[in-house]
Amino acid sequence: MLADVLKSSLIAAAIATGYAHAQISDNCDGYLTAGAQEPVRSAYGECWRTSSWTAERASQECDPQLVVKDTPKAPVMPAPQAPQRASYATEVLFDFQRAELDADGRKLLDDLAQKLLAIDAEKVTATAYADRIGGAEYNERLSARRAEAIRVYLVEKGVSEKLLSFEAKGAREPVTAGRCEAMGPETKHNAKLVACLRPDRRVVIEVAGRPKP
Repeated sequence: MLADVLKSSLIAAAIATGYAHAQISDNCDGYLTAGAQEPVRSAYGECWRTSSWTAERASQECDPQLVVKDTPKAPVMPAPQAPQRASYATEVLFDFQRAELDADGRKLLDDLAQKLLAIDAEKVTATAYADRIGGAEYNERLSARRAEAIRVYLVEKGVSEKLLSFEAKGAREPVTAGRCEAMGPETKHNAKLVACLRPDRRVVIEVAGRPKP
């Protein structure tokens, strides 16, 4: 009890001393200040708080235990992106028993050559086919001639020959399987069958590479 009385007396004395030596004011941080904005302290060295004081307004000088220092945040590094790829395919069709490029085929290859020159191409693969009319050996040679026509045209357009890879498959892997059956004689004179098998007379060209930086 005596200790409480003494503490109250000391507090009162400190306040009286503050008023006697300097004008005391309530600053915006919720502490009593005097003179050059120095905090008024009790006999125990504690800053006097006003009714406007909150924990969020605690100062480092008066309430260091309440001041939460901002912990520097580690920079967020962006996730590594997968390297971009440039890949596409096109298909050139040929007339029956022919290995010469028509106007449509040349246009497709012109567009392809422009795309190849605009990227860092890594590989160009061309797979040539023939329809099923005729012998297997003949169709293998015919598809090889079609692949050669593609190679010559692309090289003339500035595509590096080192990028090109070709394969001739003859009448294997037809895309018309099951669609051109029971259409009459399997000969070149059967115009209906020849027209139906046109999608098989093709060269499929696939490109792999990366966009230029």
